[in-house]
Amino acid sequence: MTTQSTIISARILLLLLAFGLLGTLSGCFQAPPARQYTLTAELPPPPPSNQDGPLTILVGPVKLASYLDQPRIVRRYGANRVETVASRQWAGNLKEMISNKLVLELGTLCSPSPVFSFPAATILHQGKRVTVDILRFEGTDDQNAVIEARWTLVNMEDKSILKTRTSLFQISCADPSYETLANTLSQGLHQLAQEIAQSIRLEKK
Repeated sequence: MTTQSTIISARILLLLLAFGLLGTLSGCFQAPPARQYTLTAELPPPPPSNQDGPLTILVGPVKLASYLDQPRIVRRYGANRVETVASRQWAGNLKEMISNKLVLELGTLCSPSPVFSFPAATILHQGKRVTVDILRFEGTDDQNAVIEARWTLVNMEDKSILKTRTSLFQISCADPSYETLANTLSQGLHQLAQEIAQSIRLEKK
């Protein structure tokens, strides 16, 4: 074998070793698979109803603060820092999940009143509509779940505002896992639905 062919063979061998090493390293540095979470769908039993007839209720639009409108779950550290992790995400559109959760909760709490997402398939001229702006929906560095929501109750007949309120819920998480955080945020949405349902019941009187 000539010296030139030996050099070429050595270079080929080095290239093969380099590609093999790169392949091994790329396998080592692959991002972990994303874990996705949903909101808890369990519903409370409906309270006894004493109303004469059902009142139609619309929920929406539900809006998110811009920093929440993303697939990743948000945790807050102090007053001015928020962090997200690529491998910890919501299993769908967060705005839709919150809206669906509130519709289901209010449908139970306000039974037998029918509750629909806004806009409903049929345009309704009577009943109540609640709009919701989610200002905070996150975990915190002290292991709490925090929900802050500004909501408005509207009379659909004359478009008058019946009530506007900002609600804040801070609930301790049993452990720092993201699964527990998602479950605790669901509990916070249930408390928000309870406040809204109470206002709807008071407006019926």
